[in-house]
Amino acid sequence: MLDYVEGKLVKEEPNFAVIDVGGWGVKLNISLFTYNKIKDKKDQKVRLYTKMVLREDSIELYGFYDEVERQAFVMLNRVPGIGPKVAFSILSLMDISHLKASILSEDVNALVAVPGIGKKTAQKIIIELKDRIKDLPVIADELSYNSIFEAKEVLISLGFNPKEIQLALDTASIKADDSIEEIVKAALKKLSK
Repeated sequence: MLDYVEGKLVKEEPNFAVIDVGGWGVKLNISLFTYNKIKDKKDQKVRLYTKMVLREDSIELYGFYDEVERQAFVMLNRVPGIGPKVAFSILSLMDISHLKASILSEDVNALVAVPGIGKKTAQKIIIELKDRIKDLPVIADELSYNSIFEAKEVLISLGFNPKEIQLALDTASIKADDSIEEIVKAALKKLSK
């Protein structure tokens, strides 16, 4: 029905954004990935690609920074037992290339790190999406993904929340060839603020 919403960004929070479209305030649920892309664009024109989810008791509008994130959301949502909230949790804690790499390498542990995902659900996601996720137009960088995943594990063992960790990693300046120690140090700087 709606392919995208474009207008002035009026309000943004880590889980939703409000866009003024010709005097209408359109509220969209967003992932942390999208939030990190738009958080500095308040009162500026933005475009979010949309997906409407109809339920018996509600209509939810989801917004995505790009079409690839929307495709991943739709794929995840088609897996039996994965609703929009769980799909958004996954997209908030791992970017699309990490999701693709996790599924293609059958990395159950990466998916289990997402709140609400157990081992059986992670295996179901891998089985359902292994053939379809290959078509997502992102490059799954196995080497840097493994370093980031291991850095996340270290930070979780230090007692940090997975959402805080992802937010810190998204805002830290991390290069593809950084070691696990360098990634952890960069994330700790962000987490200590």
